[in-house]
Amino acid sequence: MYTWWQSDRSLNTYQEMLASFNTARWPDKGKPVNQNWRMFKKGDAIRIVCQGYGTEPLADITPDNIITFVAKESHIIGMSQSYVSSFYRWFPFVINRHRKGLYRIRNTKNLDAEIHEKIKGNNDRYAVYSTFNSVMNSGPSYFSGIQFNLLTGECLNQKPDDKFIEIPAKRKEWRQMLTAYKKGLKARAKVHALDAIAVEVIKEQEKSQNHYHARQPDWSSEEWLDCLQKSMTTLDFPKHLLKGFIESAMSNRGWGRQTEVPTVDELIRTVDRIFADLSIPLRRRFKVFQSEGHDERTAEKHRYGGYKLEAS
Repeated sequence: MYTWWQSDRSLNTYQEMLASFNTARWPDKGKPVNQNWRMFKKGDAIRIVCQGYGTEPLADITPDNIITFVAKESHIIGMSQSYVSSFYRWFPFVINRHRKGLYRIRNTKNLDAEIHEKIKGNNDRYAVYSTFNSVMNSGPSYFSGIQFNLLTGECLNQKPDDKFIEIPAKRKEWRQMLTAYKKGLKARAKVHALDAIAVEVIKEQEKSQNHYHARQPDWSSEEWLDCLQKSMTTLDFPKHLLKGFIESAMSNRGWGRQTEVPTVDELIRTVDRIFADLSIPLRRRFKVFQSEGHDERTAEKHRYGGYKLEAS
């Protein structure tokens, strides 16, 4: 069976890591594993340190072969390319991206046994790939403090995946409010009521110094979320908010189309996209959730290049 997650260079136990560390030329400077990771001695424990963009403690391994990952989730995300593509070559763990901001981690011994059990002798490479993904996605999610037994591969403190649970009555109110509000926006687009405002936006951009670069709101900012919340509550559509939707529709265009009034289809797609991105923060504001799970934070993508709403 094709098992790329197995490596003959991997340091799989505390004893193997200690033996490798004891060959360090200068123990106080640590034992380099490769260009990304270095081992240090911390009392009786072995500490793995990541030396990517800044030095960050990754994990501590004690003589009883218990490994505790101490790095923050943000570190794994920031160094994800290195962890996903090569960490398993040096230590017995596979780290895999499940979805935005959520990474799974499994010991290679545990992973290998489960994949063998599922494919039952089918050595087809594509079967291995598809099984690998399903097995990884059902594994423990990474968090600072997660522990494994290096000898058995067992995760000792796996956390259940949190899920967004909505309050039924609040969810009904939210859906009705959202449907009515989007219907009002799209109706204005279909009768071309936004065209005159779009012409104003184009003229303003032509006068600006950077008229080749389309502006759009930072929809994730508190100011714009406040504006949307108030507008949805009152079913009112202030001009500056409509301009924001128009600017967002224009910002998705290619070079040379910045001076064209957005089409009805462009405006409708923009409305759907923005409310999909803002679904969690808006539902949070309208107190729809009973409990919250993993937030992919799609609203944050609007921060890059988006402008804040100025106080009127």
